[in-house]
Amino acid sequence: MRSTLIIGRVFSFKRSLTCKNNMNSVMTFRETEKEVIIKAPWGNIAGLTWGQPSDPPVLLAPGRIEPCSAFRPLVHKLPQKFYYVAIDFPGNGFSDHFPKGLRFTTYDFIPTVLKVVEHFGWERFAYIGHSLGAAVGKFFEMAYPGRMTRIVELDPVPAYHTVAYHEIAKWYERMYGGHYSDEAYRKHTGGKEKAPLYTYQQAKEMFIKVQGLTDEAADCNLERLLEPMGDGLYRLTYDQRMKSPFVLPFTAENLRAMYTQTDVPTLAILAQELVDRGLYTHVPFVSDENAWPNGNYRYKVVPGNHDLHVNTPGAISDDVASFLLEGYPKMSKL
Repeated sequence: MRSTLIIGRVFSFKRSLTCKNNMNSVMTFRETEKEVIIKAPWGNIAGLTWGQPSDPPVLLAPGRIEPCSAFRPLVHKLPQKFYYVAIDFPGNGFSDHFPKGLRFTTYDFIPTVLKVVEHFGWERFAYIGHSLGAAVGKFFEMAYPGRMTRIVELDPVPAYHTVAYHEIAKWYERMYGGHYSDEAYRKHTGGKEKAPLYTYQQAKEMFIKVQGLTDEAADCNLERLLEPMGDGLYRLTYDQRMKSPFVLPFTAENLRAMYTQTDVPTLAILAQELVDRGLYTHVPFVSDENAWPNGNYRYKVVPGNHDLHVNTPGAISDDVASFLLEGYPKMSKL
């Protein structure tokens, strides 16, 4: 695992120049960026940090098949009063994969967050989660109440996936049945050694097409998802199980009953494209601030696609910054 990390970091440094050099603002803050490695029972958790450890902490958790470097464009636009720690979930970026064989769900990422929190010795912290990261944050807050001071959810679609009773069979097949078929199991346990090779441009074009990333955003993601193999070719290193969904079989009523009881101030930023596609219509409480009895929830719909934080960070940075700063006086005394 160690050699992979070293190779990946060398490649990351070269590729990240493309991503970083396009962001000339906040030079001093940018220079605080550091790699971090955190030990866990299953291997290493890798990440990036910005700012000073003595400042109030903000933990950033990415989506599926997304490394922590995807948060760089947004972090560079946020207040420098905080210590930002962005992580690669297991199977992404420079983090080690979960043990081979078993299928995993959203619940299995909660210990990753806990290990990071314990590593830094945080009693309380703010949290920014994108997509899968938002779902993980919700369940972490329920499992470990009182630890999060503020929560920002960036297009949290997976957290609001619902499964009706008559859809359980279909949900099970997607989550588990497919994974344990002979062909899928061999692919999921085969490791990166069997991954196909691409030129950098081929890999970049693929991510731009599949994930709807901008040119610069694709560079930010690929710097921690590719490994050089020589002759100008690279292979993707993420866990193949990350391609599968992690959604849990809750109904809309289940989700409302659980989520709306939080007492943590929460800001949800929804991508207009996904709202237009109807991905939140089955959970109307997401766009009804009065449905949250503690009066601590707000939401905003922003033009753009699912990856707002890396594609168009300027469209959301002011809202995220203002929300974090509202809690700063209290957080600075933690």
